[in-house]
Amino acid sequence: MPFAPGRIFLASRFVWGVLFTMMGTVYMIYQVDVAGLDPLQLVLVGTALEFGAFAFEVPTGIVADRYSRKLSVVAGFLITGISFIIAASFPVFEIIAAAAVIWGLGWTFISGAHEAWLADEVGDSEAGRLYLRGQKLVSYGSFLGILVAVVLGSVQIQYPFLLSGVLFLVWGAFAAFAMGETGFIPNIQEGQGHLGGMKRILLEGLGTMRGSPTLILLVIVGVVVGTFSEGYDRLSVAHLLRNFAFPAPWGFEPVVVLGAMAAISNLVAIVAVRVMEARVDTDVARQIGNALSVVSLLILLSTLGFALSGHVFIAIALYILLHPLRVLTEPLTTAWINRHVQSSSRATVLSLHSQSDAFGQMAGGPAVGLIGREYGIRVAISVTALLLAPAVWLYRRART
Repeated sequence: MPFAPGRIFLASRFVWGVLFTMMGTVYMIYQVDVAGLDPLQLVLVGTALEFGAFAFEVPTGIVADRYSRKLSVVAGFLITGISFIIAASFPVFEIIAAAAVIWGLGWTFISGAHEAWLADEVGDSEAGRLYLRGQKLVSYGSFLGILVAVVLGSVQIQYPFLLSGVLFLVWGAFAAFAMGETGFIPNIQEGQGHLGGMKRILLEGLGTMRGSPTLILLVIVGVVVGTFSEGYDRLSVAHLLRNFAFPAPWGFEPVVVLGAMAAISNLVAIVAVRVMEARVDTDVARQIGNALSVVSLLILLSTLGFALSGHVFIAIALYILLHPLRVLTEPLTTAWINRHVQSSSRATVLSLHSQSDAFGQMAGGPAVGLIGREYGIRVAISVTALLLAPAVWLYRRART
């Protein structure tokens, strides 16, 4: 029997926090220390992930709008689990990159469809509140994920990665039974074939975006943020491990120290989301735009400080701060987009926005990787920080 939509959404966000953090705590250490990837290869793995996301984001969004958002989400969990198992089993650049493409495919089935499913089941206003609550639960789940990653990663760095993949498969099977789908009306017209229907939904989504200056600006912001995030995500841990005498108190391995940093970061994220819930009304576009503009400026300045600091503990403090700042942007942006989109093309429009992020990551990632290889990781991360500058202004422009 299906669970209440809000409860299963929040449970999924908690599980996502657990499993994704289990993988994420060891992912870059695995690539740096086990697979031995250089800065360019580190970024190219991310580019492979974003290629998968870019190639499949809109098609899977259309599938979710035309057939079933629930089945799209379930497929995403299952494919993500498979990709993690492959990557963790073979510490070779080519296989890790191929698994990243599969992961990108899995993410596209979840991206947009999960949020659109919730909005259909509970309504836009309630969904906006649940997006923020769900983000808090991601942070709570991350604590458990960190604990498991530290314990298992101290034995073998691949173990948390493998277990995360297996449990994603388990959760996907459970979600197939736990998620209901009563509010969704398939966007199908009588007598229209599969390809024709998918083309029509895509055109509806594009038409919605062309008719909304706010959505167009948010797509441009998506490209800017994607360009920033690829370089930072792929090089930040390598920066700590390679450019500092990384602290290993009491003989702990880096996975333990990074796990402790992640735990502190998630505590700060929980507080940050609570403050945002109290201060920002997700039904008021101007408040969302102002909040995102301020948060983007703080991210830019913190990233520059992280790249240029010569003291390991200042770098660690800024690394810890950057996660909660970035956590705040996703639920606010999703709630903002939902204000401008009808249910019939919601997953498609959300996917188009995600595709803009993926495009930015693909476009900017390799260049940042080359800068890192030629001029050093500090310079590369500094460049990524400056790439975020247009978003600060664009968020303030798109306040409707």
